[in-house]
Amino acid sequence: VYGEARSEDDEGRRAVAHVMLNRWRTTDGQFRRDDTVATVCLRHVQFSSWNTGDPNLAKMMEVDVNSDVFRQCLIAALIAIDEPDFTEGARHYHTKRSRPRWSRGHSPSYRHGAHVFFNDVR
Repeated sequence: VYGEARSEDDEGRRAVAHVMLNRWRTTDGQFRRDDTVATVCLRHVQFSSWNTGDPNLAKMMEVDVNSDVFRQCLIAALIAIDEPDFTEGARHYHTKRSRPRWSRGHSPSYRHGAHVFFNDVR
């Protein structure tokens, strides 16, 4: 959550956490093989903050785990585990500035902050 949504507000961070959790909980599609949330997050080119060369990767590797923003991201992830999923089952998202090929022809299930979320991409 820190790598993907640290500049978002609490709701935006929880929304990104829901995508991670929804991918982990799914029983169909490409994510059904992922045993842990970590496996989901580290899957090749699924979350850009883990991509080689992405500036967020360096920030994640150098994070101060005692910083307020890191703690806020951790709390958002923990809250998302137990709260209802307000993204309506979204397993994909992108920033409003981008328009990745995979999103074409799909309708957002939720929008918040800098992100657009999708529950109809398989």
